[in-house]
Amino acid sequence: MLIASGVVSAPLRSALASALLTLVASAARAAPVVEAEPSRVVLGPKARVEITVRDAGPGLRGAVSVGTLAPGPQAEGVQRFIWTPPADARAPVLVLLAFWDVEVPTLSDITVLGLPCAGRTELAIDTEPFAKVTVEVAGSRFGPRKADGQGRLRVPVEVPPNIHEARVVAELSDQSKVRVLPLTTTPSPWLLAFAPEKSADHRPVRALILVPDTEESPGTEVVAEGARVDIEQQAPRRLLVRVSPGSSVQRVPVAARTLDGSVRAIGTLEIVPPPAQALAPSEPPPPPRPLRWDLGGAVGGFVGGGANSGPAAAVTVGLGLPSLPLVVELEVGVRGASMSVPMSPLGIQRSSLLVVPVELALRWEALSFRNLRLAVRTGGGILFGSHRLESTFDTAFTEGALGYEIFAAVQAGLAAGPVEPYVELRGSLATMSTAHLDAHPGGGVFLIGVRGGFE
Repeated sequence: MLIASGVVSAPLRSALASALLTLVASAARAAPVVEAEPSRVVLGPKARVEITVRDAGPGLRGAVSVGTLAPGPQAEGVQRFIWTPPADARAPVLVLLAFWDVEVPTLSDITVLGLPCAGRTELAIDTEPFAKVTVEVAGSRFGPRKADGQGRLRVPVEVPPNIHEARVVAELSDQSKVRVLPLTTTPSPWLLAFAPEKSADHRPVRALILVPDTEESPGTEVVAEGARVDIEQQAPRRLLVRVSPGSSVQRVPVAARTLDGSVRAIGTLEIVPPPAQALAPSEPPPPPRPLRWDLGGAVGGFVGGGANSGPAAAVTVGLGLPSLPLVVELEVGVRGASMSVPMSPLGIQRSSLLVVPVELALRWEALSFRNLRLAVRTGGGILFGSHRLESTFDTAFTEGALGYEIFAAVQAGLAAGPVEPYVELRGSLATMSTAHLDAHPGGGVFLIGVRGGFE
């Protein structure tokens, strides 16, 4: 008898569900046809079995209780699998294989194949000295072998599953003795498989439990942690239950065991999110920016306090970095300032300064909205200057001057086809001095310019 536990539906509801599934299954097409070659195998490093499945649809699914089931060579209308045992398998076992080709199978949709696997071992036997010994196991004979002078020998044998004794025949002269040796074997594991393999968004799945026919089982119990278990169908040594995961779990451990609590198969049902719905096609991302150049010019003025003010102009060459909103710029400019100071009673003294800034800057194109462009610039460089001092009472002379400037600026531009007019507001620290001059040709700089780019 097969029993499901956990949270089990009422017997009447279970019977009605089972009858309904049986009725639907009777109208369905036949289950897949499964063959194994060879049909019996002896466990060892070279053990392998080819499983052939016919009359199966494209959704064929296979499960196995022990070992590995891998896809094999395919042919039209035939699907093949290769079964290999675990590398350390030595004990005899009945391997259960199940195949079905529908997403939610009933028992009639499932083909079950039992594959007997014999294990190799050696029997240590004590008998009469020099006796000739033959061992019989499940109808197969091993030997004869001759005992040594102490009546001891070891006989290699192959033990099929569910065989619990060996018959030993010892012959000496005209006499023979027969005795039976008990064999200790472990029960074959059960098969536990889910259909489908995972639960999408906590939806119920079916769990298939198969019990080998090599053992007497008083009943089967299915328990699931964090899920409800309901009987769908049951038949001798077969059970199909519905596992309904709780809404808060991410995986459900499931165990099939005997009524005395001996666990014979375990599995874990994984919970996966529902498949994402197809999104409307979106615009492809813009291609990465290539290496690009731009050339610009601007005019304006500067105010540095006192007589430190005058016109300003600049020519800029920029190199845009690939895939980055950064432009490295070389700027060469010109600025001028002058002042006249009455030197009563001597006359008037005039001072004029011409400054040529040569600077490197980095422009970050921070914002682009429609045609509007907003950028931040920072940089600095060397100031080359020429200072001329003349008066009505002394000889005029010209001297060179050298200084530096560091600055930060904000630019706002408007893209208009191949060119971009812009305005720049710059704050700078600029200084240059000589023996006759202490100037600050910076401070606040305002420029109106235009630039164009090319690749």
